[in-house]
Amino acid sequence: MNKKIIQIIYAPGTFGNCVRWMFDRFTLGSHFKDIDSPWDQNGRAHEFDETVMNKKFIRGHQVTGRHDSPDPTADKVVISFYPKDLLFTARCGFYRNTGWENEEKRYKNIIDLDDTSFVKETFGNVHSSKSVAKELLKIQFHDMQNHIWWNSMDKILANNNHHHFSLYSLWDQNQLKNELIKVSERYNLDFDIDMKVIHNVSEKIANSHVVKTKDRAHKVLDAIASKNNLYCKELDIMEQAYIEVELEKIHDCVIFPYGSNWFETTDQINDFLDTYPTYLKHMNPRLPWYNNIKNPFYLTGRIDKSK
Repeated sequence: MNKKIIQIIYAPGTFGNCVRWMFDRFTLGSHFKDIDSPWDQNGRAHEFDETVMNKKFIRGHQVTGRHDSPDPTADKVVISFYPKDLLFTARCGFYRNTGWENEEKRYKNIIDLDDTSFVKETFGNVHSSKSVAKELLKIQFHDMQNHIWWNSMDKILANNNHHHFSLYSLWDQNQLKNELIKVSERYNLDFDIDMKVIHNVSEKIANSHVVKTKDRAHKVLDAIASKNNLYCKELDIMEQAYIEVELEKIHDCVIFPYGSNWFETTDQINDFLDTYPTYLKHMNPRLPWYNNIKNPFYLTGRIDKSK
């Protein structure tokens, strides 16, 4: 067996601790050999006693300067995904991060994670607001290269020296088994894979809200482009923010109104775009460029007035 530590690197909410637990569960001598499911009451794999977990497998996130940052001495298994699914992985964190269990906490946490002086100067003394949280998400989606978490993840995903473990395999039993076999063979781990565990893991993930709605925003964008009417009232603020940003990028000088009010159908969105009055069109402060001219009012993704 390979004696080096293996660190599972994953974007927050993308089931990395569950993958870590499966590595432990399928290793000879595991303390969890009689446990068939890792899930706690919040649908996470966070309630196992760290003192009995296999020290060979550790978890980590992508940014440096944290207690769980990438360990330069460890082999890396990265929970990987395609760039087009950035929204999906961001929504995994939105719904699954510890402390993000309900709507008000999600809005508060989004605000708390941003630059305090910018938030106060721009929105006032606000602590939990759906509209403010959505606006901050829009600024981030307009320029994700300035977002430290996602920029760091891009760099890790581009490193082919790491072992890439497909995020998409986690809700498909056969693919999940194959991904675990690849890890076992690469690092000589001799996993004893139990299909009952594989079933319990993949079924839970497949039926989670965030996975069941994985492509919902992209379907709405496709419906808008093809002029097909689609009901879209149920989208969350992260999906709304993403769609508005994508449409603001391609529709010159159209800016969606501030706030969390949302359309019921894609026909309503197309009506908004098609009839947007010329006297309301002006440079979007969220966009860094306008007609190849640098935007002097551009808000960077760092949301730092010193920039």
